[in-house]
Amino acid sequence: MTSRPPRVVHGLFLLLVALLFPGCAGWLAPPLSAWSAATPPGAFEVGRDTFAFPNQIRAEHPERAVDFGNYCIIMARAASQFFRFARFAPDAPPVSDAEYTRLARTVMSIGAWAGPRPPERRVVIPGYADLHALSQARESAVKAAFDSNTLSMFHWRTWRIVLPLLPGHQRRLARELVEELAGGRPVPLMITNFPDPDLLNHAVLVYDSRPGARAVEFFAYDPNDPTTPLGLHFDPVTGSFWVEPLPYSPPGRIRAFRLYTSPLL
Repeated sequence: MTSRPPRVVHGLFLLLVALLFPGCAGWLAPPLSAWSAATPPGAFEVGRDTFAFPNQIRAEHPERAVDFGNYCIIMARAASQFFRFARFAPDAPPVSDAEYTRLARTVMSIGAWAGPRPPERRVVIPGYADLHALSQARESAVKAAFDSNTLSMFHWRTWRIVLPLLPGHQRRLARELVEELAGGRPVPLMITNFPDPDLLNHAVLVYDSRPGARAVEFFAYDPNDPTTPLGLHFDPVTGSFWVEPLPYSPPGRIRAFRLYTSPLL
């Protein structure tokens, strides 16, 4: 009986390892330098492309009623929609609150999974330089465009928080994030530690990344804290995300998945 050539045997062995241990392939992860991507001109910016008001956390205000809470998914989506589909015209005369509500609803009705529109096809927002300025000066009018928070509290896209989301999935997600951000497209992301007793189920908008000393660092707009970017750390070796202490959640390992990649997910 003839033996297989060594090169064929070696290839079959590598294939067997890849099939048997898909979640433990950390040793195949590229070096951190390979995760870098240049930030494109006109990239998303916290304090300019974000809402001036926060999503209020009911658990942090038990002594009083919260008038704008449980909107994190809608706010993360809406910030992305304004960045992709709106054009601000500060030199144009301001309009009424009712008109700003209508314009905001128009922007937020465009599918969040669509690509950025060219300037001539964007919804024109007169009288203000950016989303932060608009939502600071016309807070009530912009909030009125959000309607009920039921869609954020009981959103069908969040069923995936119960999935294990293995290291291979998280590595692919991290690579997708780097590629999307290199193209100038911020990404709505769900982060969760379900079923941890200190539950964190939260939507953010990832807008920047860079390789760190031991992990890939992602930066996100946090609807709960519009002035401070949220840091997400990703370890390519273990294929895991984690967060540092947040005002509303302890530090620890989390799982993440993209939101609004299609009409259904």
